[in-house]
Amino acid sequence: MDTSDIWNPIHWWQSLLLRLMYLNFYNWAMHLFGASLGLVGKFNDKLKAGYEGRKNLFPRLEKALDGETKIIWFHAASLGEAEQAVPILEAVRKEYNQDKILLTFFSPSGMDHFKRKDLADFIFYLPFDTKSNAHKFLDIVKPELAFFVKYEIWPNFFREVKHRGIPLIIAPAVFLPEFFYFKNPHKKHFIPLLKGADQILVQDENSQKLLAEHGVNSKVCGDSRFDRVLQNAATPFEDKILQDLTQNATTLIGGSTWQKGEEILAEIMKSNPDLKMIIAPHNIKEENIKRVSDLFKPYGAFRYSQAEHQTTESRVCIIDNIGLLSRLYRYGDMAYIGGAFGKGIHNSLEAAAYGLPLFFGPNHQAFIEPQLMLKEGFATEIKGANDLRKALDPILGDESHLKNLQQQALTFVEKNSGSVDKVMKSIHKLLPPTC
Repeated sequence: MDTSDIWNPIHWWQSLLLRLMYLNFYNWAMHLFGASLGLVGKFNDKLKAGYEGRKNLFPRLEKALDGETKIIWFHAASLGEAEQAVPILEAVRKEYNQDKILLTFFSPSGMDHFKRKDLADFIFYLPFDTKSNAHKFLDIVKPELAFFVKYEIWPNFFREVKHRGIPLIIAPAVFLPEFFYFKNPHKKHFIPLLKGADQILVQDENSQKLLAEHGVNSKVCGDSRFDRVLQNAATPFEDKILQDLTQNATTLIGGSTWQKGEEILAEIMKSNPDLKMIIAPHNIKEENIKRVSDLFKPYGAFRYSQAEHQTTESRVCIIDNIGLLSRLYRYGDMAYIGGAFGKGIHNSLEAAAYGLPLFFGPNHQAFIEPQLMLKEGFATEIKGANDLRKALDPILGDESHLKNLQQQALTFVEKNSGSVDKVMKSIHKLLPPTC
């Protein structure tokens, strides 16, 4: 299960139910959760979607698979984990072209928003983790290999997979000491489950060390997101609107911005008349886009969807749609990454993959990459407009310094790539590809 978002109601329920396991109430509680989800879903759209999506799941699954006998099963908690697995799915699709791929999700975010439908032959919700569901699911699927992304651990499914001798991989995983997997009284249930996996491939040495302290073997494979963002950056993309805005100008990208960061960026515009910006707010609801547009109005701001209002004096483009951010970084020279003045920093790797020096607020401690970027020297933590101004002055005044930082960013991503190759070697050992 995914413990990363305690305020997500689905993950909160998962966490509660798994904690009941040591009281031997887990299986009963999971049945109760499934039965009550329809009622609870009346008050929460995500829970409702999960309930509706699991109706008649087994008949639909059986009809879709229609007797397929060569299936590789991937499971991801939600959209983020599935995106992390994309380069692995692509490699499996290429090397195991005689097999079918089944991708399951727990959360509606994955079911509703995962765009790479071409990477899986079948996409379904994971049934709730009861003994009977695990048994029925595996009777229908009969996977040659089970691959759980990141740190999804479902006790009944893991036990049934182990009982049937199905190879099980957990990757690219990350584990932290505060996970309740490693605390009493829960660890007596979870450590044996981890030991039962055929391969655990972790993102960093800290995770490997933590597992070793509990007698669990693992290998370091790195983080497949590095492969993913490099792949995305290498994908051809052109946008005349952004090209016209940024041509012959130094440009700062504001990625997934919130109000605090936007106000800081607006302050920077005052003292840097030659600087241009592309602002991609995290919240693209009309009222928020209007607020951001008004904030940058003195600098000729225009909305991306209304590019006809762009003039030669325009210095700021406000992105008012979804799905463009990961590609528009190529039009920038540097980037501010939002979220770190609030709950936590957003995706910083996407920008670094384009070789951009980064700036972000102080709340990034829960994420590995920003810590590494700060040590490498191409990222800067800021607490306000003065900090950002001090960081920008030497960059804007010295093109060679900017180029050096850009190279450091790109080198950082490139040297941490290669996770997919390591994962594929483990898959090959457990499931040799057929010629």
